[in-house]
Amino acid sequence: MGIAVALAGCGTFDSHNNGSLDKNATAGLTQAQVGPALRLARATRANGDLASAINLYRSVTAIKPVDPAVMVELGDTLVDADSMDDAIDIYGKVDQKSPVWLDALLGLEQVHLALGEPAKALEYADKANALNAGDHRVGVGRGVALDMLGRHAEAQASYREVLKTAPRDVAARNNLALSLAMTKQFDEAIQIMTSMARSSTATPRIRQNLALIYGLAGDAQHAAALSRVDLDAPTTEANLRFFEFARDTKN
Repeated sequence: MGIAVALAGCGTFDSHNNGSLDKNATAGLTQAQVGPALRLARATRANGDLASAINLYRSVTAIKPVDPAVMVELGDTLVDADSMDDAIDIYGKVDQKSPVWLDALLGLEQVHLALGEPAKALEYADKANALNAGDHRVGVGRGVALDMLGRHAEAQASYREVLKTAPRDVAARNNLALSLAMTKQFDEAIQIMTSMARSSTATPRIRQNLALIYGLAGDAQHAAALSRVDLDAPTTEANLRFFEFARDTKN
């Protein structure tokens, strides 16, 4: 239903070819070269050149001692590149006593959500929750895993807990609305998403999630109007057919 999309949107990447370390290009960095290489890795990642970023990050993490924060950045980049097995390996090497162990746990949770393994993701979410229950990312990620397991009431409670201290948190509001729609609590779901969709910072994903909720609620008119804001006519028609199919399946 797209609940995980808010947290784990991944691209495509050939980890066996583009992600391998080009030793001729990156091996043997000196300590003086680590800083520039790391800045370049971050810049290339920001520009979408994931293969080069991964090679650069690997060259930096080959220098001892390894900065755990850089290991997490490498893991996150591998997730962006859809190289999940490599990401699991990297996150697992992060020192559990380091300040960024929470980020590694959240990375492992995201990997298993992306792999469609919510039970495993929930294990890491619970570990993260025990480490820092107040981190908003923990509550949202745990909620997504619970939703994927069909434990919607628990998921909604997790999102609401985040919203007690961060009432404008986009991920928590978005996923709460989708979870409510999955349990046919359409009025509240629409209310939450409508306020987000009217914001000047609203994204196409937010508008299309609201369209989905209207579609599941059986309001094809509003669903179509929202779909047309970002999508062409054939795609809008395809979405409306999907909404109808999904609604019939859940009834």
